[in-house]
Amino acid sequence: MTNITIIAEEFLVNGLSVLPVKKDKTPALPSWKGLCNRPMTIEYSEEAFASAWGIGLICGGISGGIECIDFDAHGKDIDTIYDQFTADDGVSAILNNNSIYIERSPSGGIHIIYRFETTGTRSGSLKLANWEDGTSMIETKGEGGYVIVSPSPGYIPSRGEIIKLSEISQEERDYLHNVAKRFNKSVKQANTDQKEESAHEYTDPVNWFNYHKADAAKMLLKDEGWELVRIDKQDGVEHWRRPGKEDGTSATWGYKMNAFYLFTSSDETFKKDVYYTPFQILTILRFKRNYRAAESYVLDKYLDKKNEYVRVGVDYYKKIVKRDRYGIEQTELKPWKKDEIKQDHGAKFLQTIPLYDDFTIMPDNKDYQSVIDNCYNLYKPFRHQPKKGDWYWTNILMKHVFGEQYSLGIRYLQALYIYPKRSLPILVLVSKERQTGKTTFINWLNAIFGNNMANINPEDLTSQFNGAYANSNIIAVEETLIEKSVTVEKLKSLATGKFISVNNKFVNPYKVPFFGKIILASNNEDKFAKIDDEEIRFFVRKLEVPKISNHNIEEDMISEIPAFLHYLTTLQPIDWSRDRSGFTPAELENDSLKKVKDESKTWIVKELNEYVSDFFLNEGQLMTEFYATAKDIKERWFDKNHRAEIGYIIYCLKNYLDLQPSQKPKRYAPFGIDTTKVGRPFCFKRGDSESIKDIEDATVNVNISNDSVPF
Repeated sequence: MTNITIIAEEFLVNGLSVLPVKKDKTPALPSWKGLCNRPMTIEYSEEAFASAWGIGLICGGISGGIECIDFDAHGKDIDTIYDQFTADDGVSAILNNNSIYIERSPSGGIHIIYRFETTGTRSGSLKLANWEDGTSMIETKGEGGYVIVSPSPGYIPSRGEIIKLSEISQEERDYLHNVAKRFNKSVKQANTDQKEESAHEYTDPVNWFNYHKADAAKMLLKDEGWELVRIDKQDGVEHWRRPGKEDGTSATWGYKMNAFYLFTSSDETFKKDVYYTPFQILTILRFKRNYRAAESYVLDKYLDKKNEYVRVGVDYYKKIVKRDRYGIEQTELKPWKKDEIKQDHGAKFLQTIPLYDDFTIMPDNKDYQSVIDNCYNLYKPFRHQPKKGDWYWTNILMKHVFGEQYSLGIRYLQALYIYPKRSLPILVLVSKERQTGKTTFINWLNAIFGNNMANINPEDLTSQFNGAYANSNIIAVEETLIEKSVTVEKLKSLATGKFISVNNKFVNPYKVPFFGKIILASNNEDKFAKIDDEEIRFFVRKLEVPKISNHNIEEDMISEIPAFLHYLTTLQPIDWSRDRSGFTPAELENDSLKKVKDESKTWIVKELNEYVSDFFLNEGQLMTEFYATAKDIKERWFDKNHRAEIGYIIYCLKNYLDLQPSQKPKRYAPFGIDTTKVGRPFCFKRGDSESIKDIEDATVNVNISNDSVPF
């Protein structure tokens, strides 16, 4: 392997794009312009540079913003020009305060090579000054151009290293150009305003990430258990220790180039004696070696070049951006036919669409990741940023909704924002009156959480297609009628479910983690659902008509969202050790919940309660207990009621009243007043009727609020 080949490989690994050149300085490739958009692979470089005379460094964004100021001799005294140029105080400061590479060319010319930062389009090659005869004195090699560099024959470095260039500012770069223009000697002005030779707007995502985001790659290593042990003071080389190891080091960063190098035995992820660039680390650790997905991620997240299509498994989707009623942009993922994409963009376009293995849902409102282990994250980015400020109207609504349980309400909102992966109780807002704030509260949550919240009808819960809510972190159920208790049971299972199988029309089903939080709104204060006495998953709040009127409260609260979020970040962390939902049953207990539980009792339990209580108040005033079989109860209290069969009475007495018949037949007097007989009666004690348990009924009617702005 030649020295040219070795240096070319080193440049490539360090995020620079290069090409082989002939002795006449022309490219040794039939076509090279493609290298301005994507560098050649290291594997191909050995073949390409095997017989190359020299090495050309491609300038511009593909090499991390490299530009060269070229002082051309053309048989004239270029050294005097260069000495006068570098004698300028501003130029001298820029050269001395930055890591800049300078070399001498075989013809006596001088190259000054540097990187510079910019937020706009990079310039192509520019002529800054000419000799008297109009030949070039000082020019730049920029976007779309290349410059011959050492170790090409005759090119002698005098300062710095190309792979260790620092980045100067746009202002510093412009200053160098302006000083160079002062040396123009041609009557015909140098063409400093000519059309750029190759003003590419495209910035290669691979090299951009390698140059700008090494810290992001190092963070990925730390997430995998790698530990930064020390940094050498002399050369800045970092020493890393592999996961599970307690002493010593296993790899370096920056020993030879801006890359990660494993020098101990290979592990499952990295091979020994191989240099890994930041982009390669990103591709391996985040995208399971999916190059296209990693490239699309960098373009989307850092370079604002979004790909509107994605492929997940074998299905194609298009990202549709819409503005919601609050003016906030929300992105939806809709199935898109492959043939339509080919018709609109051509067959080759399919090769640019990032490919992901599957869908997942990983909610995070503070450190969002669009891709998890090469699975497309269906959770949407959180659109608000916390900012200290006032939240006057937000506080008014919170006090109105949560009343004496205000602190629990604040904790509930804190959990929604900071702990979106946690399960929470089912929040139920009830009121007989309209315009009490139920819908305002739900609309406000929609403004905060955007497409991560779904508003559905109970019918959606029983549908075979659950795409309306399966991908949502918050599910609000309103504007409908619940007719079957199975729907309520499904709500309760969703509130604690860990996974869900998503079924959408025309799309293959897929399974994702589920973190749904349920919110119900109902006009029926005591019969919105059947709730057992032992049920601990409901947080019921009864809302009254507000005493303060503000018909613009939604807009006022939306403007206060950043301030309210900032307040939530200042609170003490929630103690999840007390209860997995963050709320103990005792905390959730209130009169509204008790009322619903009382009304949930089935008809026979309620009637038995009344009959037994009435018996002790009237006929059995002096009794502390009485005996009766199910048959006795049927004949005395339900003789003409065909629904109260003896078997059903026995079932209720055993399973819901916690009563058991005597183990052996005994002589007893039914109700303590009838003629004695033999049987296995139940014993009813005074006071038992006050603690009768609930029994599930078959149906429940719930009228859901359809109010607009309640304030």
